[in-house]
Amino acid sequence: MCEFSTLSYFYFMEQQENFIAIKNNYGFLKHPNENKFEKWAKTQHFSLIELFPTIHKTAICPLDVSINSTWIGGEEEFNNLPFFEEKIEKLQAENPDKIIAGGYLEKRALYTSSLFVRKINDEFDRRNTHLGIDFWLPKNTPIHAIIEGEVVCASVDLEHKGYGGLVILKHTLENFHFYSLYGHLSVKSALKNVIGDVIKKGEKIAELGDANENGDWVPHLHFQIMLTLLEYQNDFPGVAFESEIEFWKNVCPNPNLLFKLEGLSSKNSAF
Repeated sequence: MCEFSTLSYFYFMEQQENFIAIKNNYGFLKHPNENKFEKWAKTQHFSLIELFPTIHKTAICPLDVSINSTWIGGEEEFNNLPFFEEKIEKLQAENPDKIIAGGYLEKRALYTSSLFVRKINDEFDRRNTHLGIDFWLPKNTPIHAIIEGEVVCASVDLEHKGYGGLVILKHTLENFHFYSLYGHLSVKSALKNVIGDVIKKGEKIAELGDANENGDWVPHLHFQIMLTLLEYQNDFPGVAFESEIEFWKNVCPNPNLLFKLEGLSSKNSAF
């Protein structure tokens, strides 16, 4: 695993999976595949039924758990799993035809594990900006491939507030490739995947895990898109340092570019 310092020190260009660090002082270069991905995504329209075929829902109930949200309270309430799960279940009962979802680029105050903290020049910095979309669904919910992909990571993160079961797929298109990440899976279902295996569109990837194996979270899928894996092999950041967000949002575009779901942003959340 590689650890990056601050965005102002470097950016990178991808050339046949090699990376060149470039000092940029925030006048950063765009990732070579960013425009290609956005152009391709505009021509696509994926349904939530493709990702969650057993759920039979196509709309979302947007949920905001950012630092500005009043729905859950603060850090203590969010990390009280029985309390938070009860709130999710109540919200789901009030919206039976929708999937509770949200979180891309949300600044959150709930990442309390040492995994999210670093020390630079005697000062602590915390990763707090979420890079994926969270879909809040019951444990054992099957996750299926919305596009064919090669398994490049199938691992287990046993750290408190880690990913639990984790799978990353590489999607190779005509003139570029990108990656999709599936976090907080059951251990058994994640590890049944083998590096190099190809999962066809519509095939099952894994299942959601419970708090005992998903990193100690209320069950949900963390779904993220990446244009590069940098030098990560068995992991990839799902939460970024706020000071580096310009870098990370360039590397990790909005997953909703694939689904085009109304209301799927914290600004439009009803909660």
